[in-house]
Amino acid sequence: MYTKIVATLGPSTDKLTYLNKLLDKVDGVRINMSHATKDELALRLKAVRAYEKASGRPIAVIADLRGPSIRTGLMEPLQIPQGARVAFRLADKGEGFIPIPKREFFRVVEAGDEILMLDGKLVLKVVEASADAVLAEALSSGVVSSNKAVVVRGKDFDLELPVEEDLAALRTLSEFKDDIDYVALSLLKNGAEASLMKKVVYEHGLAADVMAKIETKGAVDRIEEIMDAVDYVVVARGDLALHYGLEKIPKVQRELVERAISRGKPVAVATQLLDSMQTSPTPTRAEVNDVYTTASLGVDSLWLTNETASGNYPVESVEWLARVASQVESYYAGRPAPQSSRDRFAKAVADMAMDLNADIVVYTMSGTLAKRIAKFRPLKPIYAGTSNWRIARKLALVWGVEPVVAPAETYEKGLEALMKRFEGRMIVATYGLRGGVHTIKLSISD
Repeated sequence: MYTKIVATLGPSTDKLTYLNKLLDKVDGVRINMSHATKDELALRLKAVRAYEKASGRPIAVIADLRGPSIRTGLMEPLQIPQGARVAFRLADKGEGFIPIPKREFFRVVEAGDEILMLDGKLVLKVVEASADAVLAEALSSGVVSSNKAVVVRGKDFDLELPVEEDLAALRTLSEFKDDIDYVALSLLKNGAEASLMKKVVYEHGLAADVMAKIETKGAVDRIEEIMDAVDYVVVARGDLALHYGLEKIPKVQRELVERAISRGKPVAVATQLLDSMQTSPTPTRAEVNDVYTTASLGVDSLWLTNETASGNYPVESVEWLARVASQVESYYAGRPAPQSSRDRFAKAVADMAMDLNADIVVYTMSGTLAKRIAKFRPLKPIYAGTSNWRIARKLALVWGVEPVVAPAETYEKGLEALMKRFEGRMIVATYGLRGGVHTIKLSISD
């Protein structure tokens, strides 16, 4: 399947008797470091790598950092009915009010602002605001508990990076550095922040690629410089909906995906793809249409979050996502213009494969050529051989790429060995660009 699937691991997947049934259907997994303990992280990584070893399929692991967010402190679940007034206070924990441990929240909030929680399902209008307390009236209802994100519509919090929560998470991740393929950065506002956080990730000994989650209007406005600084872009539309009107999200999503593809930057869409499947074994017709439309944009991967992490039907959610996304496979036809001679080479390989109705076989040491060919979205599989499991795992989340671990000393030997796996099939084969004279091989079956 061209569109890759990512499932978030959490309490629901931890309870599965046969986790492999879920892993059979995904190309990567996400672990939310805002919630996972060190022990939970270790158990989930052990399960994924055991499956990988048994199946021979590379599975990408994404560690998702909390970022400079404002979240509630420790509290018992608080039921907030519509029309009720609720207090936010500067505190690490509390009862009967919502504790907010960071003073930056109170520096931003003013009377008349709207506070959004629970992915926008709970909206509160600020009535009074002071240096350490806010009184707000609920415009909708919801249950607030510990560690829930708090957003003020249209405003960013001026939190200095890196935040301590991310540093603590990175210290934990460094103990599992060989098993982490991507680190997702949350709530970035510009390219400078992206570059800083990428440096911090590397300073902790991680060789993971870095993803930027686009979650705020500021990030959308500066998307080009953010894309320049990272390896993968994630359209986190649940968070974006808190900053834009809901009616604007489809347009913002399309523009971000198109800009990423035109730059050859892998791109994902996350959150609320099959939200109803947290409590239902089947999606709604509207969700099916949404997934189909989103996959049709040519996104590299689609992410399930609460559906698999805490929902009642994690396996069914993955199965439905794969079922719907697979219907797009012969439809997507959007292709960007090449931007360089290397782009033109990659496009030529893609065009030749399409013209000959042939599969594409690439041997790559770094994964670069496979990703470059995928940029032009050929409707043919791209089998990417590499000697490195880490590279194979990263390629598992790139559109149309089927990574194959095939150790070899040189490009030529690697390509030769890889081609033998596809004897009798029509293929266009090449290896990573190194300058000078280059080789493309054809295996024609008729």
